Amino acid sequence: MKLLLVTRLYSGFELSLKNLIWNPEGVPTVYNLINGLTQKHDISIIFTAKDSGATYTSNWIEKKDKNINLKNLNAKIRVLSGIYYFPTILPRKVAMILRDIRQLFCIIFYIKKYKPQLIYCDSANVVIAYFLKRFFPKIPLVVRVLGVCSFWRSILNSKRLVHKIYKFAFKANFSAVIGTQDGSGIEYWFNESLKNNVPRYVLLNGVKKNCNIKKKLNKNIKILFVGRLETYKGILVFIKALIKVLKNTKKKIIITIIGDGTLYEEAFNLCKSSGYIKSFNFLKSIPHKNVLTHHSESDIYVSSNTDGNLINTNLEAISSNACMVIPKPQKNKKIDIKTYELLQNSVLYYKLNNSNDLADKIMFLLNSLDNIISYKKKIGKAKVSFIRTWNERVKEEIKILENLVNK
Repeated sequence: MKLLLVTRLYSGFELSLKNLIWNPEGVPTVYNLINGLTQKHDISIIFTAKDSGATYTSNWIEKKDKNINLKNLNAKIRVLSGIYYFPTILPRKVAMILRDIRQLFCIIFYIKKYKPQLIYCDSANVVIAYFLKRFFPKIPLVVRVLGVCSFWRSILNSKRLVHKIYKFAFKANFSAVIGTQDGSGIEYWFNESLKNNVPRYVLLNGVKKNCNIKKKLNKNIKILFVGRLETYKGILVFIKALIKVLKNTKKKIIITIIGDGTLYEEAFNLCKSSGYIKSFNFLKSIPHKNVLTHHSESDIYVSSNTDGNLINTNLEAISSNACMVIPKPQKNKKIDIKTYELLQNSVLYYKLNNSNDLADKIMFLLNSLDNIISYKKKIGKAKVSFIRTWNERVKEEIKILENLVNK
């Protein structure tokens, strides 16, 4: 199969492209698919630098497009420059519009030259995907949605022009739309955003099997947070809760925070001003393969994500038999309905965005350490019915793509 993958240049890929060594630091949904496709198929990748968004930061400031060869990845790679391609005197919004138009034409020319059998676009490029489907109606085109964030949720009823454009683009006659089951209620969102006749698949992500599951607790209880340091990930809620815990317990605890984002400085300063900075260990971004070690070494794992809690880091925690503390389902938004269906009483729930309730739940665990062991055992039993490896998960998605080409 000859496939063209068009995806936003995620920040977790930038260092790999600069160092010319494929060692991604995030987005395992995408990089595991790339790894799987390159084993048997002819794959070309176009990374589109988007350099925009309130919670998205990019260090890619190249002014020109670049062809890149990675020694340990068998794929043709081209990175399309973002707003830095244009003169800095242009207003940012104008540069962003011109960026997407230019990237569209670059991709059209690339398709005419490369002649792929299938085009696969991530949702950040769904407007481009709409036009590609119009220009190349005979080539199967798949759109990939990595869960429903607040932006995607807002396009359904918003009157803003940008939201209307994205809503219109999702109504295209795509060959298929594949979504990640991350607890965000994507199956319900698909029913409202896609044409009824468009095939759609909702897939739970895989995990890298953790062969080092610890059964005994640490002398100093270790609490882990993994995720971008942004409002929707609830980092400030988490820190405020842990500061309260530190004030009310005599037990020694070590809090590890893995991730970076726009709230890093605020989060760090909040810990510093509390006087408990020595209890917090900020690691920023680390290679994804190293995160599993921290899951193995932790006693309690906390998620404060507001958009759904079947995300990759949480699945890895589940795979590691973590004692998990996560937000209660948001039934009004249809968020974490599937999460509760799979996890039931194997995790501890707290009120969303409520740092006091989160602190109370953590204190409950600290006051009776047997509860931590109990939740570890519960989740170890619950995970058997749904956790699978990335190899199994990627094979399922590749099979969907191959069937579209072989129709």
